[in-house]
Amino acid sequence: MPVNKDGCPCGSGKPYEKCCGYRKVFYSLEQARWRRAGQDLRRNLGLFADQPIFSWDAARAQDLYLGCIDKKLIDSDDDFIMERCFEWFIFDYRLYSGQTIIETYLDEHRLSVSEHEAALLQKWAVSCNSLYEVTGILPEEGLIIKDIINRREIKVSDVNASLEIEQGSLLLMRVLAVGEEYEFSTSGLALPGRLKEPLLKKLQRDRLKFYREQKSRVQEWNDYLKERAHIINAWVMDLGIPNPGSGRDMLEKETTERMAIMPITSWEEVLASITSPGNFRLIGVTKDASGAFRQATAAILGESYRSRAREEDETKPEAGGTESCCKKTDLRPVIGHLVLTTRFMIVTAGTVELLADCKSLLTELFGKFIVNNIDNWQRSRHSSPPADEGDIYTWPELGYAVVAVSIREGLQTLGYSLKQQKGAIRLWFDYCSKERPAIRKTAVWSATVIYAFAWLEREERLKQQDLAGRFSVSPATISSRFRLIRKSLNLVAGDKRYATRTE
Repeated sequence: MPVNKDGCPCGSGKPYEKCCGYRKVFYSLEQARWRRAGQDLRRNLGLFADQPIFSWDAARAQDLYLGCIDKKLIDSDDDFIMERCFEWFIFDYRLYSGQTIIETYLDEHRLSVSEHEAALLQKWAVSCNSLYEVTGILPEEGLIIKDIINRREIKVSDVNASLEIEQGSLLLMRVLAVGEEYEFSTSGLALPGRLKEPLLKKLQRDRLKFYREQKSRVQEWNDYLKERAHIINAWVMDLGIPNPGSGRDMLEKETTERMAIMPITSWEEVLASITSPGNFRLIGVTKDASGAFRQATAAILGESYRSRAREEDETKPEAGGTESCCKKTDLRPVIGHLVLTTRFMIVTAGTVELLADCKSLLTELFGKFIVNNIDNWQRSRHSSPPADEGDIYTWPELGYAVVAVSIREGLQTLGYSLKQQKGAIRLWFDYCSKERPAIRKTAVWSATVIYAFAWLEREERLKQQDLAGRFSVSPATISSRFRLIRKSLNLVAGDKRYATRTE
């Protein structure tokens, strides 16, 4: 649930719509300067670290970073792993000089950087990866996260994270202060909340061992987290990445119990409803190159807190005429998410109970457009729309067919040929037939297969980050699923089973 009726998730005690949910009309010019300085500084740090003078250190850093990770998970072509490795090289790795890249940059550019950039560099130089718990979700804005180590709670602005990360999840991230706001340094690793205590105990034991070996009486957490960042990263990857041969992910053990697929006969009617104020909050509409509708995403809204507060207040004695802050609020919680395609409504929710509420609402609103014999349909074999008369697959589950439709539409939008689309669908069919993966969010697998196919075609222009933004998923998720598919099918670049460019 994104908010609670007692107030904003940030803990201020104010109603959400008067705190983090407040839609500002005027923005701080000073904060805009901080953001611009942060953007420029990230770019300049990357260019500085990529200089030939640091090539020996960069190679050694990569060996250290990758050497801690299970060899089954290592892939030097994986954008996500290499992006995190490069970030660690800039912030935490000690050069031959004894300084980090960011400390070296500050020394060499102290006189040329702006006042804002100098202040950011000083704060960023002492930043470290830490373990955060997601305590609140601000729809279409960001997350409220609590540093489990240092016990502070902050708001991080990140729209994509607010759409994908669930409350209670754990994040291994570096959070950077940018003026009065906070941002994630790069893509992070997410784990289910149940791993909080085991991971925290492991960190505590390792910290004591680390300082014993150093024979140091001072045992600061931040120093430990910076020195052991690459090792801690490997632990979390090992916890969050499944057995490569299993086809199942620890992050998605919930399986399809929290997702429903509802075939429909008229997407136009459904789209008209979700774009109007009421029971939905439209997140976005995607169209192909010709302008034709491809899919829409929307948040499904539950009962307003105003209604709940009124019902509760009616059962309570008046309290001196003081009006409850909740009574003023007409905020409606997000109880699930809807992905609409030309053939399906795909519903996801945080719990089985919320999923039932979402399905009940959709059935009430769109019952006449929903295919009635869905149970029989789901038990039978399902086919994706053929690209030609001979290109038909029978899918083990309906969810796989939905992903196939999304893959084909995504490749069409990106300008891939019909032959290439068929190769990607064949790859997805082979993987589904072998592993029977759990489908909880179709966009995750659609983006992953498109990335995997681009990798097979040796197309370096299409990055995980680009697909993550297009499908509103995280690069880390695409990265982990890509490794699953690659391991399961023994893929190699130019694989003749699927690729059209084999040389």
